[in-house]
Amino acid sequence: MNKRQLFIFHISFWILITFSGAILNFIGGGEYQFDWGDFFKPLSLSSLFFGIFISYLILYIFNRFLNQRKYLQLIIGFLVVCCIYAIFRYLLEEVLFFHWFGTHNYSEDARRFPFYLTDGMQNVIGFSFNAFFLKMIQDFFKNEKEKRELLIEKHTAEQAFLKNQLNPHFLFNTLNNIYSLTLNQSPNAPEAVLKLSELMRYMLYESNVDKINLETEVKYLRNFIELQKMRYAKQIFVDFEVAGDLRTQQVAPLLLISFVENAFKHGNVNDADNPLTIKLLVNQNNLNFMVINHKKDQNKDEVGGVGLENVRRRLALIYPNLHSLDVQDSDKNYLCELNIIL
Repeated sequence: MNKRQLFIFHISFWILITFSGAILNFIGGGEYQFDWGDFFKPLSLSSLFFGIFISYLILYIFNRFLNQRKYLQLIIGFLVVCCIYAIFRYLLEEVLFFHWFGTHNYSEDARRFPFYLTDGMQNVIGFSFNAFFLKMIQDFFKNEKEKRELLIEKHTAEQAFLKNQLNPHFLFNTLNNIYSLTLNQSPNAPEAVLKLSELMRYMLYESNVDKINLETEVKYLRNFIELQKMRYAKQIFVDFEVAGDLRTQQVAPLLLISFVENAFKHGNVNDADNPLTIKLLVNQNNLNFMVINHKKDQNKDEVGGVGLENVRRRLALIYPNLHSLDVQDSDKNYLCELNIIL
């Protein structure tokens, strides 16, 4: 609850308390007897003022001592409020009102301060119910706010952890690829190092945001594919199709790379008849991303790395109830289809 909502709530609460009798009478079918003339009389206004002021004074005492279970201070504070209420109410209603308007609140026998003290204690007990109700509402929204903040902090920490898992995983695999190029004294090794430098710049600096332009993320995927092409001695076949307006949409950074990386790692990309197919379609704020690879004849590596579990967890944190991930593992092909509402 923000400050504006909190202000509206308190105003509504006191309107309900002030006109509760008339409202109940109206609901019950009785005659609507509320009189604005009586409402604006000095004694009526003073009762309303003291009711609001003392209720919030008790609320302050509740907030100060009740949660900490300081019951002695709570009782002392309650008694102090009773005395403050009795003193100021007596001065206003029996001294100042008589001086200003020539009227008293009570008859002559009840105009003494001891009566105001006992009467005030009874009223303060009633005001305590108002304060306790306000505290319950206040604590409820405070707890809900703290839960939301803790959940956001937890999600942020988990996203950072999962992202940091991904970066070393990718770096480890790419360095292995470049190592293979250097062993074979491939002329592509220097360019591969340059490509890796560009990718690392993106991963370390540009991707340190919650969302990034989709066009930039696709450029990162293209650079990754180009780097992978340098790894293979044979020609590789990749069908990368992109459709839709990428400039106006944003996506969580480093979210799509795992699908492409796994396809290169575990798929057969040397078959012209069964190319690695990557399709990305953007339709307004809907993203469809599909990766299909033909399986290698040999078994999958024993160490699969972070893989899809990392992606599933990140999707659950960043796009809860806004995504679907379909994974189909057949004898010959492996398909991953991701749909996100951006």
